[in-house]
Amino acid sequence: MCDDVGQMVRESFISRIAFPAFAWGLAFHSLIMAALFGLFGLPEGLVRSLAAWKEVVLALLLVAIILRALSGHGNGIVVTWADLWIGGLVGIALCYLLAENLWLRANLPRQAELLGIRDAVYFMLTYFLGRATPGLVSGDSGTRRLFTMVLFTCIIGVIERILVTPEMLVALGVAAYFQEFLGVAAFTAGNDYGLPMNYWTTIGGQPFRRSGSVYLSGQAFAVPFLLFFPLATAWVFARAKRTKWQLVAYGVICTALLLTLTRMTIMIAFIQLTLFVAMLRRPEWAVGGLALGGSVFAAAMLLIPGFPTFVWLTLSWQEGSSVSHINDWIEGAVVFAERPWGSGLGTTDQTAIRAGIHQLTADNMYLKYGVELGVIGLALLVLILVAIGSTGLKLLREGNESQRRMGMTLWLATIGIAINGITAVVFNSIALGWIFFWLVGSAVSSAHALAGRRAASLRLDEPAPA
Repeated sequence: MCDDVGQMVRESFISRIAFPAFAWGLAFHSLIMAALFGLFGLPEGLVRSLAAWKEVVLALLLVAIILRALSGHGNGIVVTWADLWIGGLVGIALCYLLAENLWLRANLPRQAELLGIRDAVYFMLTYFLGRATPGLVSGDSGTRRLFTMVLFTCIIGVIERILVTPEMLVALGVAAYFQEFLGVAAFTAGNDYGLPMNYWTTIGGQPFRRSGSVYLSGQAFAVPFLLFFPLATAWVFARAKRTKWQLVAYGVICTALLLTLTRMTIMIAFIQLTLFVAMLRRPEWAVGGLALGGSVFAAAMLLIPGFPTFVWLTLSWQEGSSVSHINDWIEGAVVFAERPWGSGLGTTDQTAIRAGIHQLTADNMYLKYGVELGVIGLALLVLILVAIGSTGLKLLREGNESQRRMGMTLWLATIGIAINGITAVVFNSIALGWIFFWLVGSAVSSAHALAGRRAASLRLDEPAPA
């Protein structure tokens, strides 16, 4: 891979092998664990040990890059704002883990605390793997591997929606995985199969089944598109020429996104696509996209029974999930106002349910961090998103072609995460959170390297003293 000044950027083993293997493992994690527990009937303790592979691999990779840096073979890294905000949030979470029961007198069970720190910040440590692997975003190979993974999971999602029945999912072990292994039976109410309730949505009084692909639920399949959709869009369209197979692949990815029937994520994808076209300054694409989108929407209004009512209830916030969101937000806002210093790790959203305690709020990323880690935790989360967005724009302005595509991807993904975080704790998706922060770390190192080369170039251009 060559950068703008003709220097070779060499991918490390971690970038070339470990990252794609890790990403594929994250995508297929739920499917494999469900099959091991529900289909093959392996003991719960053994499956839980196997399910911790991602935490163990992350720890081992962190040790490897630390040892590499201490040996003098690592990349020279200068501390950035993103390092401070992410490191600060991890540090705050560790302080809560060690002292929250004494300080807050919360008497939280240890399981809630451990699940809480894992769900809140542990995945962010992949950022530091990215900081040690700038080659991941300096060329096309990393994005190509991710695009292939996204396409493969989308093909499975499309096929699943056509051929796989709910009875097949039960036989695969999905119901047992959610009810017995994860302990979230509350998320499986409302259907005769014991499957996650978000496998279905109601349109005009009629249930429509969503595609879940390898993620085993409609929302779990939809949320990673906050990153994967802009990545696929940039990979296909942010280039001078594209092949017909790339266009077909992009069509499959868009079809899979629509089959999730997840309104917020689909709306965000439309926003991301609009911003992408604006950045490329291609008004004819905007006109064509609006015409196509308008035609699809009009056809749905005419052909799908009850769809107009569904749209109206959604826009007026009268739909069932909208009412649930509002109730959760009110409860969380009250708790946050009463305890702005935080209520402790693991007290919100699905983490609390899995730990067997009462959840103080749900369905809002900002309230999760605010309620669990207080004002400081919430502020650090916002600063992290701002720093990531700024890094994306920097790569977009100053990087080579591959870096510009990744900069565009991360900027659009950050906007999507910031918006979708209002109605969901999006980092519950391991495929989104773990991969996103790894790419962010690589982008930060690449952006810093660009700044260093530009400064060196300016020094060389200065006239010699007389």
